[in-house]
Amino acid sequence: AASSRASAIPPARTLAPLRRPGRSAAAPIWSPRPVLTVARAAGDGEGSLLDELDADARCPVPKDQRPASQFKELQDSPLLGWGGLELPGYLARLGFLGAFFFVVLAYPIASVSYDPRTQPLEAIICATTGTCVATAAISLLIYNNWSYVRDRLLSATVEYEETGWYDGQVYVKDPEMLARDRLLGTYTVRPIVERLRKTLLACGAGVFVSLAALNSIDAPEYGVDRPAWEQNGGAGFFSERSAAMYEPSSAMSEEEEAEEEAAAWDRYEAAMDRYKRDNDAARAAKFAEVFVGRYSDPKHPGCAREIAAGSSGATLAVRGADGTPGCSNGEDQREWSLEGVVRGEGEILIDFSPKGGPKDLLGKWTGKGILYPDGNTWSKLE
Repeated sequence: AASSRASAIPPARTLAPLRRPGRSAAAPIWSPRPVLTVARAAGDGEGSLLDELDADARCPVPKDQRPASQFKELQDSPLLGWGGLELPGYLARLGFLGAFFFVVLAYPIASVSYDPRTQPLEAIICATTGTCVATAAISLLIYNNWSYVRDRLLSATVEYEETGWYDGQVYVKDPEMLARDRLLGTYTVRPIVERLRKTLLACGAGVFVSLAALNSIDAPEYGVDRPAWEQNGGAGFFSERSAAMYEPSSAMSEEEEAEEEAAAWDRYEAAMDRYKRDNDAARAAKFAEVFVGRYSDPKHPGCAREIAAGSSGATLAVRGADGTPGCSNGEDQREWSLEGVVRGEGEILIDFSPKGGPKDLLGKWTGKGILYPDGNTWSKLE
C-alpha cells in the first residue's frame, strides 16, 4: 500500500528565479555599491589617480587647464609644492623661510627702531612680528593656488579657454573624470588647504601676540608705575605741581607784570619788523633783475650806463662815465660808480650825491627803460 501511495505523488518541479518586470533573466535583483575603477598607465603595475582615463581622451579641455594636470603642476612647483609635502618637510621649509626673513630683513629693520644693545627684547619681538607677516604673505600665496585647484577638482564643470580669453568654454565632466577629481579634491587637496589655513591663522596669532608683548614691554613715558607718574604731573595729566611749572606765579607784582608785558610787546614788534624787512628784501630781490643791463642816456650821448647786481638781492651797482657834452667825439670822460636800491615793483632809488646829484633819486621802470622825475629816460639796450 505504501508503495502504491508513493507512486501516486507527482514529482517536484524546479522553481524559476524571481524576476523584476522589464528585466532579463541575467539581470540580478540587487547590485552591490559601484566601485570606481581607475585605469592604469601602461607599464604601471599599481595605478594612480593621476593616470590617464578614457574620459581624458574624450575631454576637449587643453591638458594644461585640466584640474588634475594643475594639481600635478602644483606638486612639482619649487615653492607652491611645499603645501603637498609631508608634515615634517612642510614645517622644516616653513621654519627655514621664517629664519631667512628674520635674519635678512626683519631684524636689521627692527634694529633701526630699537637699539639691540639697550633694548634687545624689543628688537627681537619687533623682528618676530615682521617675520610672521612675511611668512603669512608667502603662505597666503600657496593657499590661494591650492584652494583654486581644490575648487576646480570638486566642481562638476571645468571652465577653460580654447585659444584665448575671448573664447571661454564650460565642459561638464564625465562621471569617471568627476569621480576621480573629487577623490583627489576631497582626500588629497582639501587636507592641504586646511593645513595652509591653520598656518595663516598661526601667523596671524603670532602677529597679534608679538604686538601685544611689544606694547606691554616697550618703555612708555610714564615707566612701570603709571599712577605715581600721573600724580607727579606727567605730560597729559593735570596736577598742581605741573601747573606751577607752566603758569606764572600769583605773587608777581603789578610792576613786574607790566615789565613782562612790555618786554613781550617789544619782542613782538621786533619780530614783525624783521618779518617786514625780510619780506621787502625778498620782494625787492624779485624785481631787481628787471633793472640789470646796459642803458643809453640822452643827456650824455655815447656815455656808458650800466646797472649790475650788488652785494644783496635788493642792492644794485650803477656805473657809468660822463663827458662834456657827451662821449661820442673823444671828450674827456669821468667814470663813476653809484649805489641803487630796489624799493618795490618797478622802482629804484639811486644815490647821485657822489657825482654832485641828488641823494635819493627815484627811477621808475617803464618797460623799456628808467624814467626819472626830471623827464630824462635811460633806455635799456638790447
